[in-house]
Amino acid sequence: MRILGRLAAVAGLLSAWTGAALVQPSWACGCGAFVGPAGRSGVDVADETSIVRFDEKAGTQQIVMRLSVESRTRHAGWLFPTPSPAQVRLGDRVWFRELDKLTDPRVVRRRSWFGSFGFGGADSAGAPASPGGGVSVLGEKRLGPFTVATLAANDPAALSGWLKDNGYRLSPGLDEALAPYVAMGWKYVAVKLDPGPGQTLSGELDPLQISFRTRELVYPMRLSQRATSAQSVHLYVLAPHRVERVASRAPRDEIAFAGWIDPAQVASPELKRFLGGRVFLTEALNRHLPPRLITDDFHYRYTAADTPYRETVYETEVVRLLGVPAGLVLLPAGAVVVVGALATSIAVFARVRRRRPAR
Repeated sequence: MRILGRLAAVAGLLSAWTGAALVQPSWACGCGAFVGPAGRSGVDVADETSIVRFDEKAGTQQIVMRLSVESRTRHAGWLFPTPSPAQVRLGDRVWFRELDKLTDPRVVRRRSWFGSFGFGGADSAGAPASPGGGVSVLGEKRLGPFTVATLAANDPAALSGWLKDNGYRLSPGLDEALAPYVAMGWKYVAVKLDPGPGQTLSGELDPLQISFRTRELVYPMRLSQRATSAQSVHLYVLAPHRVERVASRAPRDEIAFAGWIDPAQVASPELKRFLGGRVFLTEALNRHLPPRLITDDFHYRYTAADTPYRETVYETEVVRLLGVPAGLVLLPAGAVVVVGALATSIAVFARVRRRRPAR
């Protein structure tokens, strides 16, 4: 399986609810962020991947996010904007392993008589806000190590104030970052992570599955413009057709896989139901994304054609003779034979010329 390390950074958001002052986080996921208490190292993300399922007919979208983290703190928080009120449940880790396997590069094995001599390597082919200025709690529940609250707000300062009052310690300027979402009437999923007594946040967290209504395929990214170092985004986008990100200042996505996926190709019954039938899978990567170029969320549209793509990796098997590449043994031997045959031919030709009678 390909390594999915996704390092990112953001100074925009999040907190421990211990009452400590905000420390600038060294990382963030694209749609939200974590930060630990002051005086500690915080939380580092070793792996971040999201499965995005867009159902155009139903007008719904689901995002299943998986994070693997390393932390010496027990508390953190996370804010996730959505275009409409969201339903949140625990996701399934198995889904990521199955999609990872389905999108693994095609391996082509070939033989080499000489080896690479240490050079080269694998090749690739390639709703408006209501009046007023308050915050409404639409729902709150406990999901494994998460406490999840769904919020609505029509004023960014009020939203920031609610988060602070409820233990989220946010960085200065968050009001400005949230203002576009408030203006568009978006809602928010606020998450606290508390793994329990004697436990930490280190390791692979349970995925969160967030469902909401939307008329377009969108991945929240705007808050990452407050990051202090490069962001990385890895998405499995499941939709009726192949997708591409609408042009923006951010660099274009790298497409690692594109192709039709049938429920019969997966083993998990829950993933089969999640797919809902034959869908097109586009695996999009964006590594080392400069925060200054993140001026909007990531919006996706269908491509003109559902062109399939799968990365090809070539594995070379070196044919050996006497412990060394066979070509290095056979080539000198062959050269001796060729030289010997050539010398014999020259000698025979010379004798024939000497025997020809003079005219």
